[in-house]
Amino acid sequence: MGKTLIQQRRGKGKSPLYVVPDHFSAGKVEFRPLDAKETDGAVKGKVVEILKDSAHYAPLMKVKYETGEEVLLPAVEGIYVGKEVYSGAAAPIEVGNVLPLKFIPEGTKVCMIELRPGDCGKLARSSGTYGIVLQKTEKYVLIKLPSGKTKKIHPLARAMIGVVAGGGRQEKPFVKAGNKYYWMKAHHKLWPVVSAVAKNAADHPFGGKHKRNKGKVTPLPKHGYPIKYGYYGSRKTGRGKGGATVGTKKKS
Repeated sequence: MGKTLIQQRRGKGKSPLYVVPDHFSAGKVEFRPLDAKETDGAVKGKVVEILKDSAHYAPLMKVKYETGEEVLLPAVEGIYVGKEVYSGAAAPIEVGNVLPLKFIPEGTKVCMIELRPGDCGKLARSSGTYGIVLQKTEKYVLIKLPSGKTKKIHPLARAMIGVVAGGGRQEKPFVKAGNKYYWMKAHHKLWPVVSAVAKNAADHPFGGKHKRNKGKVTPLPKHGYPIKYGYYGSRKTGRGKGGATVGTKKKS
């Protein structure tokens, strides 16, 4: 009897081998909750530690605020342990500070950008990434994203000034498969990915050394168990020989 496909074993609640190892992470990376202290002024904090974990590609900085809160944020270029940072509308325009977009000058590089005020940062979080404040209006702030696209964001959405550290991380080649293996293992990634036709017959419907031109299993149950091959609820199967071609008329 054949084995269950890898993409089926990776489903929710299945094999623990493919569960995300949350215990590898230093914690959740997000801004402190938005409150009146930030909207009316600024909260002072201090960078107490710069750390790295396998769950995030960018280095992280631990910030402890005067309110007693501790948060993890992406470390920006130029940050250091002991630097004072501020979060709020009255914060100065300096690297590492968090402000609403309406108070950030045009042309400033920002990261950890909120999509909506109070969502604690969703955009430009990976190593070496940043957005640029292009234009400000009363209704929105136009941001150029790392992908090159522009997006209109609420003026009260917060962002951190600076570029996420760790840029150029992908420039160093792996050179050999052994380095790639240990890197992928440290990040708990599925690697290498073997093609279906290269597997054994028990591991995949396309596996086995005989008959390399594998056809799709047709048809499959329309409301059956979800699998990654074949056709679902086919109206017809086969080559479709004969009959009039679409867009042509029969001669009388």
